[in-house]
Amino acid sequence: MLLGDLTMLTLATVFSLSFYWSNKFHMEIFYEKFDQLILYVFCMGVVVATMRYYNLYKESGYLRIKSQAVPILKAVMLASILIVLFSFFSRTPEIVSNSRSHLVLFFFSGILLLSVFRFFAAKFMRSRDEKYSRRVLAIGAGHAGERFVKEIKKATNFINIVGFIDEDESKVGYAVEGVKVLGTLKDIKKIVREYEIDEVFITIQTIPYEALMLVIDKAKASGKKINLMSAHFGVVERKFEGKEYLNLNAVTINTNVTPLYQFFFKRVIDIVGSLLIMLMLSPFLILISFIIKLSSRGPVLYKTSVVGKDAEEFYWYKFRTMKFGNDDEIHKKLLEEIIKNNKTVEKIKDDKRITLIGKFLRKFSLDELPQLINVLKGQMSLVGPRPCLPFEFELMDDWHKRRSAVIPGMSGLWQIAGRNRKDVSFNDSLILDLWYVDNVSMWLDFKILLKTIPVVVFGRGGA
Repeated sequence: MLLGDLTMLTLATVFSLSFYWSNKFHMEIFYEKFDQLILYVFCMGVVVATMRYYNLYKESGYLRIKSQAVPILKAVMLASILIVLFSFFSRTPEIVSNSRSHLVLFFFSGILLLSVFRFFAAKFMRSRDEKYSRRVLAIGAGHAGERFVKEIKKATNFINIVGFIDEDESKVGYAVEGVKVLGTLKDIKKIVREYEIDEVFITIQTIPYEALMLVIDKAKASGKKINLMSAHFGVVERKFEGKEYLNLNAVTINTNVTPLYQFFFKRVIDIVGSLLIMLMLSPFLILISFIIKLSSRGPVLYKTSVVGKDAEEFYWYKFRTMKFGNDDEIHKKLLEEIIKNNKTVEKIKDDKRITLIGKFLRKFSLDELPQLINVLKGQMSLVGPRPCLPFEFELMDDWHKRRSAVIPGMSGLWQIAGRNRKDVSFNDSLILDLWYVDNVSMWLDFKILLKTIPVVVFGRGGA
């Protein structure tokens, strides 16, 4: 669907600009007016991003033909407005002043082409028979699995539920809403191969966290994309990303993420990114250091031991935000209560130990900038789960500790989606980290970094 939208927008761009430049199409326009072309390419991205915001890339969005008209109109209108604004403030205002016809052509041709394409695409998707449908295996033949079958059969005809697998061997051979239980989890690789399965759905609700993690690990043996329909992972869908299958929400877990990015390109990006940030912010970092030194007694940097990848400890750095020589027992007791009782992750209110400059630094997460040193040393990444203190790590359950499978980061899903939020429990914060561990990719890191900017700029969740 995304590729089709980009094709339609490209046609709209070529159509409108070719008429504006020469009233006839020729290849030289791409070389003569390259700056204008780049502007339109940017606005094509705006259209796609806006349509994504309105869920037009989810099945509940692109299958409902009538509900797409207004979002398409808004997306193309926003892009057209941006073309005018960028053109006006750029060195090429002739785009607007000499002719408005290309904007009109882009606006109407964009709406027309996108609408026509999506109309026929939705018609095609709805009319696909079983030959073209995705073959799905569901894990969990309980009440949640029964509801899953009913909803899918009622809502769509291009998801073919081939069968169930369940840990309860007594259910093998029985049928749930007409769908047979084919085996148990230990048979998943054989069943996926024999029945030519395309995707796996985990449809289990009433199960402890640790047991669910074991199910996910066994499901990964299928080598297929996993769609997790569990309330335990609801925080991911609620706060960051989920996929909607009409009336059912699912969180995707990828099983074929390439390790090349995680073990090579991610490190290159960390080195280049941290060096650039330190270089650009060096005057600001020096100023903060002077203010801290002059405003209170003690060192500029706070150094403490934390747990990193594979449970190895290292020293991480922060700007000191507390009065020198404070007792941290109150902080340890709070964390112990949060972890043991699965409370919301909140900080101490009106903490008298924090200095005046420290409050400002914490609010905008500026106290964490020295962690760029840890990034350069390879102990941390720009994006990843937040490192924890050794005593925190000891209090955690085994399934919590799975987060240490990757290098910890300066920013992560917890920081942008759950930091100091009253609706995010400790287990929820760990689920965010574990979902990241299973889905780490360049695109995911890029999205997290983008979402980090407003958190820092507007001081959301800081204290």
